[in-house]
Amino acid sequence: MKAIKLAVQALLLMCVATSLVVAAELSAGVARVEITPPVGFPMGGYAARQGPSTGVHDPLFATVLLLKTEGGSVAIVSCDLRSFPSERIVNLARQRKLADHVLISVTHNHSGPMTWEDKSWPKPDRSWFAETEDKILNAIEEASRKLFTARIAAGFGEIYLGHNRRKVAADGKVTMLWRNAERQPTSPIDPTVGVIRVDDETGKPRVVLVNYACHAVVLGPDNRQISADYPGYLRQRIEQALPGALCLFVQGGAGDINPYHDKQPVAENGFGEAEKTGNELAAEVLKVASKLKPTANASSRLQAIAEVKEFRDRWDATKTIKAGLTTLLLNNSIAIATVPGEPFVDLQIALRDKSEIANTFLFGYTYSAGGEWIGYVPALKAATEGGYGAGYNTTIEVGAGEAMIDRHIVNLFTLMGKLKKSPSF
Repeated sequence: MKAIKLAVQALLLMCVATSLVVAAELSAGVARVEITPPVGFPMGGYAARQGPSTGVHDPLFATVLLLKTEGGSVAIVSCDLRSFPSERIVNLARQRKLADHVLISVTHNHSGPMTWEDKSWPKPDRSWFAETEDKILNAIEEASRKLFTARIAAGFGEIYLGHNRRKVAADGKVTMLWRNAERQPTSPIDPTVGVIRVDDETGKPRVVLVNYACHAVVLGPDNRQISADYPGYLRQRIEQALPGALCLFVQGGAGDINPYHDKQPVAENGFGEAEKTGNELAAEVLKVASKLKPTANASSRLQAIAEVKEFRDRWDATKTIKAGLTTLLLNNSIAIATVPGEPFVDLQIALRDKSEIANTFLFGYTYSAGGEWIGYVPALKAATEGGYGAGYNTTIEVGAGEAMIDRHIVNLFTLMGKLKKSPSF
């Protein structure tokens, strides 16, 4: 009798251990929803644009990647929009237990609709903004219903598709180099393209996430057709090459980086140049993705710190700006740091240099933890030099970008368990 009792206890222990292992595995879910506004909707991105949209060249989408482990969950949402700060999505996803954290990233597309500037269009009781929030929430819920056991890997490639649009002369004078079709050298730039690949248990790619720093402005103000610009063509090419996989594009530190063929007129092959740029980036991404080997991890762990940091207004001492930051660490091997605005490329480089996690990604243009959309976030040196986004058309205090990066690094060390909770000798 005693032997039977011991055997039963051992069996129960085995079952508990097995369930813990399963619970600790990484699960993923994906979903996509179209978010194209109606024709005639005001477009965002260019003050020089004359009038609302006149048609749809290619549709806009929001694509969701939900990652879940025993320790927590995050929904990464990539939208073909210029900006989309929504505290409602973040809060409701948490309340409905769909995701502990939501990262609403935008491609910073300038051929899409105006977003948060007027949330009442076309009707206050039925606005496109509110309907889009609902669609994204439904997509997160759909992804949560389609969870599969996932494998994940990350890596980097390199490609030159853009330039620094702030040209600093030897005497320190700054002129704006919006377009650089001749590809003259500029600095600083970061050609790094980050790739996160998510497979299912069979080894089939289900998600390719692309992180790259370059404004989505191949199409200019003369274009009045809704389009996803080059990130849309990137997505199409990736998904054609990997049937069954969804591609998410997330901007990096693109605050001062433009594509070489900035604002290519539609009549001069504008859509063709956008397609060419997207296809060139896709070729490098596919090369990187093909070398990644996602593996199973029976003890996956997702950790996060979400907080709102307050900064001074650069020009008005009576005002403050609140920036929501989320720092994520997955399996101690993939780190993500968000900024809810347009960080300059120096900040992306600084984050990777300071991080001890080999696969560290800056998700610029990403609203996540509350606060507000903070606009351009120049690096300190750029702020002293001036120019668009550095000396004007920016409101956050000088040094805020470096402070955010340092905060992310502190959070990563905290999540890694490298900071003591009490004094030690």
